[in-house]
Amino acid sequence: MYPGIDIIEISRFEQAYRRHPRLAARLFTEKELALLENKNIASLAARFAGKEAVLKALGIGLSGVSWHDIEIFQNTTGEPYVVLSDRACIIARARGAGIVRLSLSHTKEMAIASAILV
Repeated sequence: MYPGIDIIEISRFEQAYRRHPRLAARLFTEKELALLENKNIASLAARFAGKEAVLKALGIGLSGVSWHDIEIFQNTTGEPYVVLSDRACIIARARGAGIVRLSLSHTKEMAIASAILV
């Protein structure tokens, strides 16, 4: 198992999000953006932290993959799940992992995510 964790100040994420209009398209796929359309900024920040946590669990940072290689969705009960691109799957499999487990949470000030490659 390989863990990854990330925490971000929501106000800092919001400033960057508002300052750079194309940031959403850079961080999230079209499919994710369609589902995130009515989400508040704290939820967006948590999903960004989720992508960072997955990158850390993969052990690569952004070398070799992009933000779009990691998609975060939620099932009907609200549990987040991760879909990796073929490129990111190859990296996960090289670490002996086939599944990414993800937990997201936020308060008014902070968003946190924990990812584990299993």
